[in-house]
Amino acid sequence: MADSSLQAKGNAIYSETATDLSAAIGKLVTFSAGAPVVNTSATVPAVGVVLDARKRIVGATTVYDNAIGILGGLPGPVRALISISSAPLNFGDTLQQAADGTLTKDLGPTNGRVVAGVCSDLNGAQPGDDCEVTFFTPQIRS
Repeated sequence: MADSSLQAKGNAIYSETATDLSAAIGKLVTFSAGAPVVNTSATVPAVGVVLDARKRIVGATTVYDNAIGILGGLPGPVRALISISSAPLNFGDTLQQAADGTLTKDLGPTNGRVVAGVCSDLNGAQPGDDCEVTFFTPQIRS
């Protein structure tokens, strides 16, 4: 197939090879100068979630293999990390961003927050667990 600016990628999962995200699997990220960083805001929308991250040594060089899913563009549920300060989750609970790259149960109206997904793990989840989440484009709510 010829190169074209009209070609569409089949998914919203991107490879990134310059950053060590091996301790951030399941966490939300934003981008700074094109490089992913763990999201540290509960009120500024994240852009992606770390789906997989590996660090390996090739000769004398450290190589990173990261897979980042763009929120709102993933074709289905993925695993994400739930905050240790979250209330327990049930299937269908709306999730909001926490300030450490994790997610927490939505606190509801009158709380400025960014909601980003729904718990789609049939068994729900406990604080500190990773669980299946269906992400949508993050929304600022009050």
